[in-house]
Amino acid sequence: MDISLSKSVFPFTLLLFPSPYLYANQNLTDLTHNDPFFYTSDQSVSADNNVKVLLGIGRPDRTHSQIPHLPFYMGYMNTNSTYRFVSIAEQVFTMIGEGKHGLWRVQENGNVRLYRRRQAEGLPVGTDLYSQDVIKKIGNQYGYYLEDESWSGYKFPDERVTENNTLNYIDVPITHPFFKGKYADHEPVDLANWYCTMSANDYPYAKKAMNFAFSQQAANKVGPLGKRAGLDIRENYLNVLRLEHFPDAKTWVNVGQPGKDALHVEWKAIDADKTQTEYYLVERTFFNKPYLFVTAVYDNQDNDDHRYVRPDGAYFSSLSQPEQLKTEVTYQPRFHFLGGEEERAVGLPVYGVHHPNRAVYGGGGACPLKGGDWGRYPDTSGGAGWPTQYEEVTPLCDAVLVDIKFFTNLDNRSWEEPSKYLANAGFRNTSVRYKMQPGEYGVFTDPYNTEKGIKNPDRQNVPEALTLTYPSVSEPVSYVEPPQIDASLGMVPTEDSTCRPVLMANVSN
Repeated sequence: MDISLSKSVFPFTLLLFPSPYLYANQNLTDLTHNDPFFYTSDQSVSADNNVKVLLGIGRPDRTHSQIPHLPFYMGYMNTNSTYRFVSIAEQVFTMIGEGKHGLWRVQENGNVRLYRRRQAEGLPVGTDLYSQDVIKKIGNQYGYYLEDESWSGYKFPDERVTENNTLNYIDVPITHPFFKGKYADHEPVDLANWYCTMSANDYPYAKKAMNFAFSQQAANKVGPLGKRAGLDIRENYLNVLRLEHFPDAKTWVNVGQPGKDALHVEWKAIDADKTQTEYYLVERTFFNKPYLFVTAVYDNQDNDDHRYVRPDGAYFSSLSQPEQLKTEVTYQPRFHFLGGEEERAVGLPVYGVHHPNRAVYGGGGACPLKGGDWGRYPDTSGGAGWPTQYEEVTPLCDAVLVDIKFFTNLDNRSWEEPSKYLANAGFRNTSVRYKMQPGEYGVFTDPYNTEKGIKNPDRQNVPEALTLTYPSVSEPVSYVEPPQIDASLGMVPTEDSTCRPVLMANVSN
């Protein structure tokens, strides 16, 4: 079949044809072989073993101090044959990938795009979306993620109207009655975020690990900058996991080489104490398929370069104090750098510094140079991200690089807590009784000490039992059982390793 840029046919790119990978490799979708407690799989306590007092009979599920075992997960994802590895141990999530990964700037516009469901008639063009009758119909006819429709659930920007003159998609502000006041007290969405793709569609080889991570207490806890970037709008961001950089990881910003043109590049490390920063791993649909993206949100304490709200449209009109908001885009925001410098970010006209030859995919390789829906990129009409983003907030491709070296505590508790992991947690009591072999311990017998009459000040008679009293008791580290993954929906990895789909001008199959 022939596919042109003027048609909407799925699968719509060579890279989305599932053959020869009709299904994800089952050996790789779960590296623990469906046993996140595999580390005790070779152990079993018999009924005649005294250790049963501590561990019970059969396979152990706790430590000698009665602290429950925790599951271990691992997985990986990739784009462009560049791999990122995730692991979960003792409720600590880590993500290790490459250094200096390029990011693009995008900014949410306060809206959610809802796509017409497959069998729905759709609302006629010109419909008043605030009519009470229409509000009741929206949920039945439209959705932000049409999970059972796969790639075909997405509609291109130029497919807004059907043959029957109804709407293929509608954009509703988060203040619309459709959301039933869910975002009524939401702060204005006035910060950009900088993102890049971490996985292919469905991320099958990290699915188990991420399904677990997104089910834990720390998931979908969005910080103050993230909220101002709209990352807590669940209809746009299905799941969010806030991350912290390892101590030696950084954000790097291109400021160019002094006295040379913009193609002479140089990246400097930002000072995170002066340019505030929040990092996230987010799950978001792209062409109606779930992907994983890393995203960063920045804001300066001494200027408003990263802030903007378009002074137009239903979302802006719904804000209570719009006059207090910045309504002009700063095309080259400033960042603070280690060493005290302050300079403006310089974007590049290329797709990314780690993408030297996108021509092998038949198109692409250039920065879209504008925000908005990715659409039919590499056709020059394509934008840098999603339809819920401003066109005028330009991507500044790879002006910002970030080290993919992150962690977070999935139980939402820091290891700096004095009572976390104390040995009395499993007993849930401040007092713990210890049993031992009694006797006099610590008597020096080395001639060096005995000939000089040196006595051990720590020497003592230890009884057969004693009780330690702890200052407090904390619940042992625990986890939330994740939901079962619906395998019927399928996880079909793309045939090639690329960063977001590439539309082909002509594809034959």
